[in-house]
Amino acid sequence: MGVSISWLAVRGAERDVVLEALGLAETGERDEFPTESPIQGAALADGWYVVVFDQYGHALLNEDTLRRVSELGEVVAGMAEEHVMCSFSCGWQHGQGVWLAMHDAQAGIRHLEVEGEMPRGFDQIREDLLSQQDAEGGSEADVDYVYDIPLDTAKLVSGFSWSETEPED
Repeated sequence: MGVSISWLAVRGAERDVVLEALGLAETGERDEFPTESPIQGAALADGWYVVVFDQYGHALLNEDTLRRVSELGEVVAGMAEEHVMCSFSCGWQHGQGVWLAMHDAQAGIRHLEVEGEMPRGFDQIREDLLSQQDAEGGSEADVDYVYDIPLDTAKLVSGFSWSETEPED
């Protein structure tokens, strides 16, 4: 069984402001993090607030929402779908998309779309993971390292990884 998840991380806006912008409210309930509930929120150690959704491409993660929420602060959004090995991440600031990275293994194991001004460190992530892909047999490999490029880019900027981050709150 694979993961299907989306998230939105915001730095520069308080939790209640982010939740209001998303049309969500704090319930006070606590679950394992992430993905035990359909929607979860958590404060991260370095000032980011992350909202996690239990499906790839959640309806709240659309261009209008990203534009609106990025007026509140810096935004990094991401998605991971392990069933078909698709991953996505993007960065927004001041109502504008700044960068995005997307991988879809169905379009090819080395498929990677990149747009905008990528964060410092992205080139090294891409180079390292493409080298690992090549070392394992490139397009013929039984592993997909390219899948991690968008996810590692989101982590580079926000510090959030759905599989690694332990939230403070």
